[in-house]
Amino acid sequence: MPRERIATWPNGRANRLSARLTETLAGARVITYDEIERYQVFAFDPGGSARNVDLPPEEVSEGAYLFISNMADAAEIITIRNDAGTTIGTPAQAECSIVWCDGVNWYGITGVKS
Repeated sequence: MPRERIATWPNGRANRLSARLTETLAGARVITYDEIERYQVFAFDPGGSARNVDLPPEEVSEGAYLFISNMADAAEIITIRNDAGTTIGTPAQAECSIVWCDGVNWYGITGVKS
């Protein structure tokens, strides 16, 4: 069942996405179900090496859409994967991926400059 989203801003105000502060990674990172319920924008600095970022299981993520930005200061790639380890996107330095889930699969677009 698609999750219900209820607007929290009064009429006439701009829509807002919830964002986390940039996080420097020291290893692989798993985005949790609780995080996707709270945030739509994630910014990661791979911390000097290529890193994996894994998404929550599809069956609990239906209707989720996320913007994942690579804030690296060098040529470091983030590999965004589903919970089975399949690659969904690979944003390089200063790129981002937009990923979304239909409850069965994660999909993504990568290469958008951040």
